[in-house]
Amino acid sequence: MHEKNAARIAADQFMNEEQKGMKLRAGDRLKAIRELMGMTREEFGQLIDIDWVRIKNIEQKKARVAEDEFAKIGQMFPELMPWLTYEGDIDLEGLKTSQEKLCRLVAAKIEAGQIPSGFYLEEKIKRAS
Repeated sequence: MHEKNAARIAADQFMNEEQKGMKLRAGDRLKAIRELMGMTREEFGQLIDIDWVRIKNIEQKKARVAEDEFAKIGQMFPELMPWLTYEGDIDLEGLKTSQEKLCRLVAAKIEAGQIPSGFYLEEKIKRAS
């Protein structure tokens, strides 16, 4: 029992160290993508084939994004995966030229200034020089 607790404490400390450079959790970033799309949880859930209640739990940090969920989101928004998974940069040019219509829609919304506030998106968007 003591070994399990020690392992959990070590894992929590590692996660805290890893997250120091990040401003948001994956659930926050998922919510930002959903809000950028202008969709309700139910609409977004239907789009990415994840139950809306599960999305709510992820956004409220009651659950973490599972690997299969990352895969579903990645199929629809491949150019957003660096930002979703580790808060990497968002390549606006990559979004604009993506084969995925939804990524091109995200690019159009960004260019139109329809960026939800509170998610630090502006500082992660890399525009062509």
